[in-house]
Amino acid sequence: MPTSIQVICDSDVRAMTYPILFCALLATAIDQSVFLTTVPSLGRLAGLSEMQVAVMMSASAGVFAIAANIWSRYTQRFGYKRLLLTGLTGYTVGTVIFATIWWIALRQWISVEALFAGLLLSRCLQSTIMSATPPSAVGYVVAISTSDERAAAISKVTSGNNLGQILGPVLAGLLVSAGLLAPYYFVILFTLAAIILVYCKLPDIGAGDRARPRASANVLMQPVKASTALLITCCICLFACMAIMQQSLAFFLMDSQQLTAVAAARASGLAMMMTAVFSLLIQFTLVQRRWLAQTTLIYLALPVTALAYTLLYLQQSTATLMVGMALLGVGLGAAYPSLAAVATTRCHPDRQSAVTGLLTAAPAMGYITGPPLSAALYNLEHRLPFLLAALLMAASTLAIWWRLPTATNTQSST
Repeated sequence: MPTSIQVICDSDVRAMTYPILFCALLATAIDQSVFLTTVPSLGRLAGLSEMQVAVMMSASAGVFAIAANIWSRYTQRFGYKRLLLTGLTGYTVGTVIFATIWWIALRQWISVEALFAGLLLSRCLQSTIMSATPPSAVGYVVAISTSDERAAAISKVTSGNNLGQILGPVLAGLLVSAGLLAPYYFVILFTLAAIILVYCKLPDIGAGDRARPRASANVLMQPVKASTALLITCCICLFACMAIMQQSLAFFLMDSQQLTAVAAARASGLAMMMTAVFSLLIQFTLVQRRWLAQTTLIYLALPVTALAYTLLYLQQSTATLMVGMALLGVGLGAAYPSLAAVATTRCHPDRQSAVTGLLTAAPAMGYITGPPLSAALYNLEHRLPFLLAALLMAASTLAIWWRLPTATNTQSST
């Protein structure tokens, strides 16, 4: 087995590892997008309220955010491969348990209160283990990429999330005719395949770094610099707004267009697929081909997302909805890999695992606040969640335009 330094310097190994990490994130993203597409409809069918669905999402996201930060600190000690396998296994087992609880509930063998408690507990336990996957995959990329190619490298791997968001709703739409739970049992095959691929083919790096000198106490105790914190906060806002949209969209379609639970799951899945398609397109072109600088992508992507949510707030037709979702994909596809690349490039090498942990926990941190805010506003007026998302992204845009130019012209030792 080559040492981690040899692996990092071997371009052939880098070329091989990116597709494997891509497939690992693809499998989990398919699972997650199926969850987000079907849970609102399942909740309505089983008698759960919008707030109960939101609490379930937020609580599991909170556990995910905490656990991802903890896992990220052990990647170099135990190895990226081992923790990646741990996360994928947790995802697979957790999905089986989660789907089985729904199966029992839909046969009315348990009460709504017991259903809510069971789903909440199972999802939180699943989040505890599956949260090892993102910091392991992104940390692996950070370890084997140079600063110049990092945004493109992160995009190559995280574009698996976007493709998963395309395939997940499609699978959900095709399979819900056989039952709302059919997609859950089907996607387990993807995570099992990812486990086999990672175990057999992925080089193991990180574990061999135990003998590497530890960072000084002064470096490790330094707080995250304000500019780095701003980049991480923008990532959190991106996913908080995404959670607000995903929490509200299916309910909005059911209540505004009088769609059934199955029809709403299909329609929201198609809309989210539109976002994923355009996100993937932007990552394969602008980001991976490095047509624009990382900071330029950030400057442009954030206002595009604000415009997208504004269109969702103003929507009166399916065409407007789809245009808004397409613009959202453009913004998300350019923003997250660029924000992550700038944040990890500008931090001290010995703080990369901590910053990576915060970045990979950003989606979960967004899902802590997004769904409850969405549910509370939705009960007041069905369009208010989309307005809140537009305002949050507009505020993030102004903050980046104001603070990032100075920050990117200075060297950080965060």
